[in-house]
Amino acid sequence: MSEVFAELAPVFIIIALGWAARAARVGTPEAFGHVNRFGYFVLYPAFLFLLSFDADLSDLNSLRFVAALLAGFAAMIALTLLMKPLFKDGPAFTSVFQGSVRWNGFVLLSAAPGLYGPLGPQMIGLAFGPLVLLVNVICVAVLMRWGEKRAASMRALLDQIIANPLILGCFFGLAAHAIGIRNLGPLRGALDLLGHAAMPVALLCVGAGLDFRALRARPLPVAVACVMKLAIAPALMWGLARCVGASPALAAIAAGVGSTPTAAAGYTMARELGGDARLMAAIVTATTLLSFISMPIVIALAGR
Repeated sequence: MSEVFAELAPVFIIIALGWAARAARVGTPEAFGHVNRFGYFVLYPAFLFLLSFDADLSDLNSLRFVAALLAGFAAMIALTLLMKPLFKDGPAFTSVFQGSVRWNGFVLLSAAPGLYGPLGPQMIGLAFGPLVLLVNVICVAVLMRWGEKRAASMRALLDQIIANPLILGCFFGLAAHAIGIRNLGPLRGALDLLGHAAMPVALLCVGAGLDFRALRARPLPVAVACVMKLAIAPALMWGLARCVGASPALAAIAAGVGSTPTAAAGYTMARELGGDARLMAAIVTATTLLSFISMPIVIALAGR
C-alpha cells in the first residue's frame, strides 16, 4: 500500500497547497471562486471534450468496463434517490445526492500512470465522457426538482441541462468522434493547452475550497454522503465490473474510480442552481480529507 500512497501523494500535496495558499491569503476565497468558475466554464469543458473525442469504444473489454461503471453510477443514483424520504429539506438532499454520486476524476487521473500503467489513463479517459454526461444530467435534474430554484417546467429543466458546460464538453467531444472528425487542426493545440491546465487548477481549487467550519454544522448528512461515496461506491464498481466479465485489472481501475472524493464542481452547481452550497462544501471537504486514507486502501485491495 505504500507504493499506492506514494503515487497519490503528489495529488494530495497539490490539494494541500491550494488550502495553504488560501489560508496564507495568497488569494481570497472570492478570487479562488472566480478561478474555479473559470475552470468550470472553460478549462474543464476543454479537457472533457478531448477525453471524449479521443475515446475508443471499439474494444470489447473497454465496452464492458464503461458499461460496468455506467451501471454502478446508475445504481448509486437509484440508492441515493431512495433515501429522499429521510431528508425533508430539499436543497440539503440535493447536496447529499451530489456528494454521493459525483466523482473527482482529476484526483485519480493525475496518479493513474503510476498506479495502473498506460492502461489507467486510457480507461479512465474513456469513461470520463459518458460518466460526466450521465452524472451531470441527473444532478441538474435533481437540483431543478428539489433545489431552491425549482424548474417551472420540463423546458426549464432541459434549458439547464443544455447550458451546462461540462455536459456540453462531453457531448460535443463524443459527437465529433461519432461523425468521423479526426483532425481538429490548430484547435487541437489550443484545447490541449487548456486541458493541461485543467488538472492542476482543479486540484488547487479543491484545496482552496476546503471548509473545515462547515463540517460541524451538518454532521449526519455529511456522514451519509461519505459512506455512500467512499465505501459503497468503490465496492459496487468493483463488483459490477467483475460481474460483466471485465478483467481484474479493469475491475481495479473501476474500484479506483469509485473511491475518488466528491468533485468540487458540485459546489459550483449547488450555488448556481439553488442547492445547499454550505452543506456541499462540507461534503467535498470531508470526502477529500477521508480519501487521503480510503483511496490508498481501496486501490491497494482492488489491485491484489
